[in-house]
Amino acid sequence: MGSGTDNTAYLAGDLVLRVSNGPDVAREARLLQLVAPRVSLPVPTPVVVDEAGGVLAYPGLPGRPLLGHTPAPGHARALGRFLRELHAIDATGLAPVDDDDPVEWLADLDGPADLLRVVEATVPPLAGQRVLAHADLGAEHVLAAGAELTGVIDWSDAAVTDPALDFARPYRDFGPDFLAGLLAAYGPDAPDLPRIRWYARCAALEDLAYARRSGRTAYGAAARRSLSWLFPLV
Repeated sequence: MGSGTDNTAYLAGDLVLRVSNGPDVAREARLLQLVAPRVSLPVPTPVVVDEAGGVLAYPGLPGRPLLGHTPAPGHARALGRFLRELHAIDATGLAPVDDDDPVEWLADLDGPADLLRVVEATVPPLAGQRVLAHADLGAEHVLAAGAELTGVIDWSDAAVTDPALDFARPYRDFGPDFLAGLLAAYGPDAPDLPRIRWYARCAALEDLAYARRSGRTAYGAAARRSLSWLFPLV
């Protein structure tokens, strides 16, 4: 099925077999068991957990990833509701706490010098709020079938962290109108736009670099498209 930074996925009949390059699959399975009944979108339901081999297997969810596709009008509303539900879950002991200062992201960023200067000049302060977040909610991890969202996959980066992270990649991948719908559905406790934009800019640079390294052109194309709204004055 494909591979990423943390995992390689295979299809075995009706099961998705995911082999991890590092994250704790047993803890991820326990987290998914906690999350599943508390959110309005499907998440993987592990049926095999091999901690020693780093293997997690679950019945495949319907739909296809939204990477390279235009979201339907109701998708932002559904994802915003999902995020509100997710961020209300107490995951103490089941998800690592990420309290890194945003300035630490700069060390790993690569990209055009003019874009890097913008990111370096707009680093937000350390977040005061921490919630359970998916933390890698790019289009490749959101499944859809027509007008319906059908699942959110790949929870290996989930952490108790800055809620803005879960808005950043949808903003990068789907644009400002989608973000507006996402924020409206989430409600008044949503993170502020400058913070979301900063993480989205970092995520765009990350995907540009990933596309160069891996040759996965869909990621590069999506990231380049996002530069028009993330760096409009550059």
